[in-house]
Parts: sequence; C-alpha cells; structure tokens
Amino acid sequence: MRRHVRYSHPCIVGLAWCLFICPVMAGQDVLPLDYPQSLERDLAALLSRLSAQGDEPKALLEGAELYMQIADDLFSDEGQRQLAYEAGAAMAKRALYIDPRQAHAHFLYAATLGSAERLKGIADAGLVLNDIKRHLREALAIDPTHPQALQMMGGLYAELPWVLGGSEAEAESYLRRAIEADGRYTNAHLILARLLMKQRRFAEARLHLQAVIDVQQPHYPYSWMRLFKPEAERLLKALPPS
Repeated sequence: MRRHVRYSHPCIVGLAWCLFICPVMAGQDVLPLDYPQSLERDLAALLSRLSAQGDEPKALLEGAELYMQIADDLFSDEGQRQLAYEAGAAMAKRALYIDPRQAHAHFLYAATLGSAERLKGIADAGLVLNDIKRHLREALAIDPTHPQALQMMGGLYAELPWVLGGSEAEAESYLRRAIEADGRYTNAHLILARLLMKQRRFAEARLHLQAVIDVQQPHYPYSWMRLFKPEAERLLKALPPS
C-alpha cells in the first residue's frame, strides 16, 4: 500500500517512518463487494452533492475521508496518491474554515497533510511536523477521546527521534488511551506492540498482537485483512516463547 521513500537527513527519516506507521489510513466498517473501485463512484456522488448544495462541513469531511481511502486503498501510482491526499487536506481545511471546532476535521487535515508531504519527500520536516502536531493537539483539545488522533499522536511519539520530541512514555500513554477509546482501530495495538517488543515486554506485546488478530468488526476491514492482521501474525511468531 505504501512505498518507502529515501531521505538524506536522519530527522526526515524519522518523520517519514512515523507517518508510515501512523493511522492515516481511511476505511469503512462495511465494504461494498467492488471495494476499492467503489470509492470513485462514491467520490463522484459526493462531489456532485457539494456542487449542488455548496460547502457543508459534514460533506467536506466525507470527501476528505474518501480522498484518503482512494490514496490508501485504490491508487498505486505515487503521483496520483499524492494528489488525492492533497485534495483530502484541502477539503478538511475548508471544513475547518467553516467550523474550526471539529476534532475530526483537525485529525483529517493532519493525516492527509502528513501523507502528502511524505510522498513529496518532506522538504521541511520541522515545519510540517509542527503543523501536524498542532492540528492533532487541537483535535484532542476538542475531543480528548478521539481514537484516531490519539493513535496518530502515539505513533509520532513512538517513532520520532528524541531531538524531534520522541518519547516512549508519551507514546505508550497516547496509544493506551486510543485503545481504551476504541480498540477496533487496530493499528494502535500494532504500534504499541512494537514499542513493547522494543522494551522486551513480550507478554504485554503478545496480548496486543492477539487483539489485532481476534478483533471483531475492525473499523478498517480492508487494511486489517491485507496489512494489520498479517503483520500481527508475523510479529507474534517472532516473539520468544512465553
């Protein structure tokens, strides 16, 4: 789904990796039989609605989610994916202009901006990272239990180098809060399991990997089936015997 991009500066490498593992994937709880091709049909209908009715925050957020799903699940060409992420960020920004007190709009803007910048090569990692963190903090100030914002913030703290604000303790706190808010966002379990494995807390890591495998009705079934569950199974096999 995502390809690695090479960077020359260690801080940029850290930012690129953390954006890779953070929860910037969109998804639907119940997928049409022709998913992800169905996304283009859904987007066309949404754009037609916006054209007829004008900007409305709920519709703009639906559009931002759709563009993110298209970039994550449908497109393989990096140029197309970047344009889709940028379109999603633009829609989230329009929603924020109308109503800046929307936690999900702040999250979507942070997620799509981060993904778009990663594909561009992140020319200025510091400025991009500050903008991402600011919008995640805004999301959590409005809704302290927003699971995706908590997961993304936890991923940032887990993977950023210390010089850019990385902190394993903060990462664990945010990820546990994300799981408590909604454990069906299974990437939070995966990120936390990797962190626990790094700390050699294997018994705890095993519980979170098993939670990914055993989850009922994951929020992102397409990503769970293709990415999250296989990764959890791989990591589980790599753990030392209990």
